[in-house]
Amino acid sequence: MAATTHERRPAPRQAAGGGLPGAIAAEWTKLWGLRSTWLCLAVAVLATGGTALLAALALNAGDSTETLPVNALATTSVLLSQFALVAVAALTVTGEYATGAMRTTLTTVPDRARMLLAKAAVLAVAVSVTGLVAGASSIAATAGVFGDAAVFETAYVVHGTVGTAGYLLAVSLFTLGLGLVMRSTAGAITTAVAVLMAIPMISQMIGDETVTRIVDHLPATAGMPLMIGVDNPYGWGTGALLLAGWAALALAAGYAVLSRRDA
Repeated sequence: MAATTHERRPAPRQAAGGGLPGAIAAEWTKLWGLRSTWLCLAVAVLATGGTALLAALALNAGDSTETLPVNALATTSVLLSQFALVAVAALTVTGEYATGAMRTTLTTVPDRARMLLAKAAVLAVAVSVTGLVAGASSIAATAGVFGDAAVFETAYVVHGTVGTAGYLLAVSLFTLGLGLVMRSTAGAITTAVAVLMAIPMISQMIGDETVTRIVDHLPATAGMPLMIGVDNPYGWGTGALLLAGWAALALAAGYAVLSRRDA
């Protein structure tokens, strides 16, 4: 009687850290386990709505506007509130470097590309939802002040909500990349403030045409077509591509540093 042989095949190996779903789950838990996350997201929404309310009251008091698109104050409303989300994005990585927790993270998820993708995905969800709510709060404040004079159109509402969320998402991913490059909360936030607000303000004071053209390609200007629908200096499609490019550039630089340095 011939003996029957069975070929044993090795069981498929699972990726360390539970694969991408496991990495995302871990990052999700870490993000929402921090009080600073909840505080910063709440500040972002309240500051956006509050700034829009104050701007609308000031504009309405001037009695110079008969009607106003409901998204007209979108860029003004996120001028300061965006930095609450910048803080969340920076702390996503710099907080771990400061405490030494990044060593544990990279031990659990040794694939650094997967770790970065998980952090970016979790941050993207949190910021996108917050951005939609913040944009809606700006629209609500504007409509509340102007009443019947507030102009509601589908395009205005989409720009004011989805456009605002898109801009804040790009800014947050840009800052995430900065955090990986600098490994310093202060450094990442300071650089973000310089790029998003200080440089555009200085360029306006200088008034040089060449400088203005360069600054027109920075994230702050690129976000204007998305949020309020203007086509100067370019349309929302170009603005979206520029924002995506800035985010991708920062993340690529962050990954390059992450893959070459120890935690």
